[in-house]
Amino acid sequence: MCAASYMSEYQECRKEGLRAVRQAQAEGAYPYLPALDEILGPQVNALAQRSLGIREIPLDMVVGTRTKGRQYSFACNFMPILESGTEFAAKWTAVYGYQMDVGISDPIKCYEYMKKFYVQEGNKRVSVLKALKMPSVDAEVIRIMPEKTDDRDVQLYYEFLDFYKVCPVYVVDFSRPGGYRKFINLLGLSETEPWPEETVRMAEAGYYRFKRVFDAKFPKGIDGLTMGDALLVYLSVYSMQSLFDQTRPVIESRIVRLTEEFYSQANEDNIAFEKTPDERAESNRGFFANFFNAPVTYTEHNPLKAAFLYNGAQETSSWVGDQEVGRIYLNHRFEGVVNTEAYFNCVDDTSIKDAITSAAENGAHVIFTTSPEMMPRTLRAAIHYDKIRFLNMSLNLSHKAVRTYYTRMYEAKFLMGALAAAQTHDHKIGYLADNPIYGDIANINAFACGAAIIDPDVKIYLEWSTVKDNDWRAKFREQGIRVVSGPDYASFEDNFTEQGVFVWDDTEEVVNLASPLFHWGKYFELLIDSIMKGTYDDDPSARANQAINYWYGISAGVIDISVSDRVSYYSRKLLGILKKGLKNGTIEPFAGEIRSQDGLIQDKDAKVLSDDEIIRMDWLNDNVIGSLPGKESLTGLAQNIVEVSGVTDDMKKAAKVEG
Repeated sequence: MCAASYMSEYQECRKEGLRAVRQAQAEGAYPYLPALDEILGPQVNALAQRSLGIREIPLDMVVGTRTKGRQYSFACNFMPILESGTEFAAKWTAVYGYQMDVGISDPIKCYEYMKKFYVQEGNKRVSVLKALKMPSVDAEVIRIMPEKTDDRDVQLYYEFLDFYKVCPVYVVDFSRPGGYRKFINLLGLSETEPWPEETVRMAEAGYYRFKRVFDAKFPKGIDGLTMGDALLVYLSVYSMQSLFDQTRPVIESRIVRLTEEFYSQANEDNIAFEKTPDERAESNRGFFANFFNAPVTYTEHNPLKAAFLYNGAQETSSWVGDQEVGRIYLNHRFEGVVNTEAYFNCVDDTSIKDAITSAAENGAHVIFTTSPEMMPRTLRAAIHYDKIRFLNMSLNLSHKAVRTYYTRMYEAKFLMGALAAAQTHDHKIGYLADNPIYGDIANINAFACGAAIIDPDVKIYLEWSTVKDNDWRAKFREQGIRVVSGPDYASFEDNFTEQGVFVWDDTEEVVNLASPLFHWGKYFELLIDSIMKGTYDDDPSARANQAINYWYGISAGVIDISVSDRVSYYSRKLLGILKKGLKNGTIEPFAGEIRSQDGLIQDKDAKVLSDDEIIRMDWLNDNVIGSLPGKESLTGLAQNIVEVSGVTDDMKKAAKVEG
């Protein structure tokens, strides 16, 4: 068929192009194709270039031209805008006819910069293929490497380049650093070894299968959420294989269930840290809130049922035993209006799943899972049992369906650091940490700050209890360290009495001075009370599509330190002054000048670090001697915890659940 036969198609595409020009002009945007030479300016020839050979690239990522010579022949959507009688129009229709009669096979030539493609040769071929809604085109690609900077887009791009080495596809895109690593680990694949071709195609096919269903449910998308971001939300609950094994209606149903999670993840400020108990009385919730959504009245005949899942047993774990005391306290505190039950030894996915299923069948209104490694199964259960409230003991795991809670432990560590410094005479203190997870790094640094306030020359020698074959006692003794911040709880297994801040005296006997004091009963009471008053479900942060993290501290009465009678009354006075300052906010461990091992964090006039900065610390104070361990060096249980909430592995969630 001759080219003239396709002139009507050209005219329709030209109309589409002119509409795009007018719309862009009305919105104050550039109406024509961007030219890469103009975007980069003089630096275009200074940047490194790499030839990628012939690649199949997504057409929706082809956005402009290499030079400005042809940019005014096309609208910003690559549709033609020159009049029908021009030579350009005749050539365009010839390309269109060739595609319809034979099919375009010659690859275009283009440059890739920051995951966008700019055409050197083949602009009309791209225009025609876009007009025909083709998904991709073969292209000879030359990659232009941006200069490495702290710019977030540049950081994301270099994360993409690492991903591309193992999985050479372009379509998967994330809006925040760490997305590619999460994606890889959710699939349980290698970050360094190239994937088999079949696996690459599976990942790409799974992406497109998810995209088709998601686009049908959210045709306008969700602002702030890329398709890759949405897929990460799905994969945090369901496996990639489920996209192939399940029918479309099942996948649609799952996506609908995840709606709140999608909107929460789209919110840049998607975690709300609540640091003081909610004091709103029911009468202050507003007339309409009270009238249309009045809280359930719980009584002895209709009690609120709460279930607690522990990763151990109270006979072998002081940590579990302490929380169990808090659970029992709830039963007495609410005198039959609240009934609780405990599930012990929930140590793997199957036992966690079974316990949650049992609690749900027993009519639980709220389920507490008391360890961060329980989060993957907790999240999936929360999506399935959408009428049950789920809380997980962890920090900074941002899920709308599961609220998290923990104490501001760093406040207690600050006090203990000050006390420890008052006991040492050689400027040395040992510090035993457990897991390199969110929150624990702040504990180390707060302890170091508290110690330095008393002794500016003090050094904190850091060891990790979860590093394989690490004899921390021997290491401290080799360095002559006598004052130690040890385990928060004494071990049941080894009959060691080291707990909290202690001193090894001249006979190697342990003298305990202070330890953290958790009031879990008080914490659970505050959370349960908010449910009974109706303020839990009426929380404004929840309505703002934020994940809620309860982060109560000394001022809420949920954390304190227990001080031995052996501590002098002068040191007790000191601790009282510091504690009062923490309660009323006049003392902040992370305000003013802060220096890490690598240099200045903030200067002397700076305000306190934000909640997010405190929780996400991945640096150690300048008076700390030690480092963060790699995940490979940790014990098996610690690796599981780090997978979910680890600082060094960027909140990996590789523990998948299916079935």
